[in-house]
Amino acid sequence: MDENYLGPDAISQNEIGVDVEQWLGNAGSVNPLDGKEGRQDGGSVGRQDCSDQADNNEGGVPTALAQAILRGQECCARVPERSVSEKTAKDYNGAFLRMWESGSLDPYSAGIAFDTYYHKRAALHYVAPIAIRKLVKRALAAVERQDGFAQADLTHKLQQLVTKVEIAFDLEPPAEPNVLPWLGSTSRFHQMAGEGTPERGANSKKHVLSKLSEAWDKDLWHTAVEVKWRFLLQLAVQLTIPARTEDMVQGDRPGGYSPGVILRLLEPRHLEIEVKPCKSHGGLYGTGGTIIIVDPTLADEPAKYLAQSCQDAGANLVVFVESNNAYRKALKVLGEEAFPDGLVTITPSVLRNQMIADLKKTLGGGEEVAAASGHSTDRTQSKYGRYQHGRQRKGYIAIASVRVPRAGNVKRARQLSRDKASHRPKQD
Repeated sequence: MDENYLGPDAISQNEIGVDVEQWLGNAGSVNPLDGKEGRQDGGSVGRQDCSDQADNNEGGVPTALAQAILRGQECCARVPERSVSEKTAKDYNGAFLRMWESGSLDPYSAGIAFDTYYHKRAALHYVAPIAIRKLVKRALAAVERQDGFAQADLTHKLQQLVTKVEIAFDLEPPAEPNVLPWLGSTSRFHQMAGEGTPERGANSKKHVLSKLSEAWDKDLWHTAVEVKWRFLLQLAVQLTIPARTEDMVQGDRPGGYSPGVILRLLEPRHLEIEVKPCKSHGGLYGTGGTIIIVDPTLADEPAKYLAQSCQDAGANLVVFVESNNAYRKALKVLGEEAFPDGLVTITPSVLRNQMIADLKKTLGGGEEVAAASGHSTDRTQSKYGRYQHGRQRKGYIAIASVRVPRAGNVKRARQLSRDKASHRPKQD
């Protein structure tokens, strides 16, 4: 699409109708608007300039566009400048677009989770000025080209965007510069959250395991086999070891290139599963590489399927996914077919949490569970599935990693628990 034309088909034909990759992406290349003029519309929220308003700026910026720009400048001036990482900017862009597509930029909604609300509010304050500045830049470019059609179209879109941002900013005022968060006013979340608002973390995958039956993963596997699911190998991996979906994506890792999850069937009772965890923060954390050895003759059906597939491939097999998102979406659909009650959305994170809970139950937690999970310390496993939601698993022979996880946290926690129990008064 020509960068000077904002067609009606972008953003799923919503009200903006702009190429979001161009007006949201690459934020650093856009210079902020100059000047800090206040809004010129008398302060009324949501006012839109009439399209037939007299234009007294012949040869310059039309009045309607100039007023929309001034209103946009005031919105931008309300937000302190900040820089974020590329990943955070991408996440904010996605959250902002989802709010836009919903018809409102208000980050609060009834029943919203604490962290989701704050993420959406941060996305609003970060992305809105960028969106305004990019749309202003395009509108001014249309004026310079004397493209009347594009100029009118962009003016209307800028008015719509600024109006929605003004309304959202009045509901969620950006923080004042140099004011510490805990000194500001109480957030709308705490003002409006009622009994229907879930506790923080209530919807995390760590807690949803309690809503699933004890054999839910077996039911999921049987459904996948029955429908001949196209990601059967990938699912078998995640039902055997606590691998992330990203670990199955081919690509460079700090420890070298990874083609995906590598399987080696050295003998009928010795299946090696090698993973190079992708999440390592540049090699500073994680294990660098993990090998889990399983006896498929004792393990569950997914492990048996991996062993048989590996044998059919000549004792060596690589399991990978080309598209992380495609796998996630397909898994969600599979979960809906296996569990039509819809209590829990099945995601790769649910599988990983269940596997970590199972390994805690089987191995007792600590260094081995950390190594299998790709963690650099045994402390991290406390954030995943709980011991009481785990099941004893058979067939796990050994777990080794390139970088041995720092251990001691689990052992200390157990000792503290024992000490606390020993000091409790005995019941008569």
